[in-house]
Amino acid sequence: MRGALVSAVLSTLFPAAIHATDEGPFATSNPNPFIQVYNLPTAAAGRAGAGGWRWQFELTLANNSITEMAPAGERVVIDGESLVSRLSLAYGVSERLSIGATLPWVAHSGGFLDGFVRDWHELLGLSNQRREEFADDQISFSYSGREQFDLQRATRGPGDLRLSADWRLGAGNAALPGLVLRGGLKVPTGSSGALRGSGSTDLSLQLISVNERLLEAWNASLSWSVGGLWLGSGGLLKTLRRDTVGIASLAISRPIFRRWRGRIQLDGHTPFYDTPLAPLGSGSIQLAIGGSLHLAAGGRLDFAMTQNLVTDATPDFGLHLGWRRNY
Repeated sequence: MRGALVSAVLSTLFPAAIHATDEGPFATSNPNPFIQVYNLPTAAAGRAGAGGWRWQFELTLANNSITEMAPAGERVVIDGESLVSRLSLAYGVSERLSIGATLPWVAHSGGFLDGFVRDWHELLGLSNQRREEFADDQISFSYSGREQFDLQRATRGPGDLRLSADWRLGAGNAALPGLVLRGGLKVPTGSSGALRGSGSTDLSLQLISVNERLLEAWNASLSWSVGGLWLGSGGLLKTLRRDTVGIASLAISRPIFRRWRGRIQLDGHTPFYDTPLAPLGSGSIQLAIGGSLHLAAGGRLDFAMTQNLVTDATPDFGLHLGWRRNY
């Protein structure tokens, strides 16, 4: 009975089609401007074949419009748009080991999507009460309380560089298909005063899997990841920042047409800051719905819309585009 129910749900979401190999989940993460400064590691494939290269280009646009005050006098304002592009390169040292680097380019501005998001919410029957507190297309990112931070102008520039190494645990092992251990080091190459970097040196460790066997009966693929971040000292909101953060993701994909895969993905993390303000001090679960087009000449294009599911720690509207290829 349970298997029939799962099959029915998957068939409704993603109609059966010619199978295309799954190359892993979207490279999505929380675009909250006070959280994206950490250049969160994603579960997207970063491996390249021995002696080969893999590159990825990701573009995420997020619209924010929220303010909150805590009883103790803390206050946060997040009103504006963030456009983050990331270029990732990976090199296959061997069949098991790949090394890579990801550098983001971050732009914060007043944007242009406020009117569209308001209309979208009305179409879905969602409230715009909080958005009515702000004028359209302005930028205001601030925190006051135990520290003071205020950004009222548009800014753009490089973010924090992330270095990574992937080790294939499942190479040649049928019991561990697509299992990868990924370690990472983030260095503060972006400006924390302009919300382009955290100002700290951080470490990360993830266990990542892309499994096409578990849901093979429903012609679907399951991807998941679990991991943690160890945040360094100093930098942005240092008196509020937690030392460790847990991260995880879960995605299901299924072929739709000959070269298309539909995908539903959840990305989550535990709180980054120790504060009762939900946009900063709450954990997050973000939903991404979209698809991937496998190009005839090689490579893959990703398209997704993102939405917060649990708290205001995640923007309530975002768009994601991606392009990846092996050489």
